[in-house]
Amino acid sequence: MEYTPLQKISFLGLRILGSLIFITAGLNNLFKTAGATAKLQKSAFGHLATAIAPAESLVILSGIGLLVGGVMLLAGFKTKLASLGLLAILVPITLTVQIANPEGAGPLFKNVALMGILLFFMVNGAVYYGLDQVLELKRKAGFQTIGNRSYVAVLAFGVLAILGSCTSTSSMAQNSQQTTAKQKYAVLISQPSHLKAAVHTAGSITKDSKYNSEAFVIMACGKSVEAFQKGSEMAQYIAQGRALGVTYKICGMSLKQFNIDQSTLVDGLEVEPNGLTYMFDLQLQGYKTVEL
Repeated sequence: MEYTPLQKISFLGLRILGSLIFITAGLNNLFKTAGATAKLQKSAFGHLATAIAPAESLVILSGIGLLVGGVMLLAGFKTKLASLGLLAILVPITLTVQIANPEGAGPLFKNVALMGILLFFMVNGAVYYGLDQVLELKRKAGFQTIGNRSYVAVLAFGVLAILGSCTSTSSMAQNSQQTTAKQKYAVLISQPSHLKAAVHTAGSITKDSKYNSEAFVIMACGKSVEAFQKGSEMAQYIAQGRALGVTYKICGMSLKQFNIDQSTLVDGLEVEPNGLTYMFDLQLQGYKTVEL
């Protein structure tokens, strides 16, 4: 079946646009490893992957694979092999991270759609305007014909145009994110009296637009857990913090240390097994943290 020039270019567009998702994901895993690692660790089935190797190592290795495979797919070089490799990376990511994703089914079905694109190129190759076709033409007849030169010209123009567009879009998105991104804050307290200062800080931050606050967490460790018992004199500050949107977290280890039963705490608190490691988790999630 003979395709029209526009149909041939559509195959090129599908390949280039699809490959950019993998390139971007690979760069994200390599340069924002902490965030991707935290996401894997917190996913419902992440333990299936981390049982094989540490989460950070898996993220870096997948980043390299996604970047290399994405560039190969973009150029149409060893297209079938590149598509197979990307599919081998995408399937485990989908099973461990996107299944039961709290963000909803959107990311899951995005990956399913990408699998469809990869299956197409795994079966058909680059189809048109890929390095695979250029190398095949060179093998058969060199670069002497106008048709051969047109393959190279269309491929080069398409790649440069798409990369230029993506660079511009990425720059605009980054600038926009810098001006509109919400900030998240967390304070670790260790004494009951620290609760008052932490709540007052939350009030100052939420009222001042320069802080652009999205979330504020107070993590109670050490003796400060006593402030959250029913009948505590700090009850008014707990209520004041809740009115400001503060999320209270209580260290489970500290409750055991001071022999405090969880049932004696005021309602609506969230107990974390280890308050210190939870603060590290918040840092990985982009929280600005401070300890009183």
